[in-house]
Amino acid sequence: MIDAAMARALHADACRTHPLVGWIVVRDPPEYPDKVTARLVSEGPSPYLLVADTLAEIHAQLPPHLVRTERQPVDPPEVVEIWFSA
Repeated sequence: MIDAAMARALHADACRTHPLVGWIVVRDPPEYPDKVTARLVSEGPSPYLLVADTLAEIHAQLPPHLVRTERQPVDPPEVVEIWFSA
C-alpha cells in the first residue's frame, strides 16, 4: 500500500520507461473488502496500490493530469474505471 506522494513518484518513473501507464480503480476487492483501490499498471499489474474508503478519496490520491475511461464490458465487474496518463 502506498500514499499519494509515492503514487506520483512511481507514476512519473513508470511514464519514463513505459509507453502506456494507468491506474485501475476497483471497488470491494477481496483483499480489501468495503474499500476502493487503485493499482498502478504498465506492462501488467504492479504491487503498488492506493486504498481508500470512497471513490472520491481515491480520486484525490491519484497523480494529476490523468484521463479517465469508463469500464468496458470485458472488464471484470469490480473494475470501476481506469485512468491513463494524458
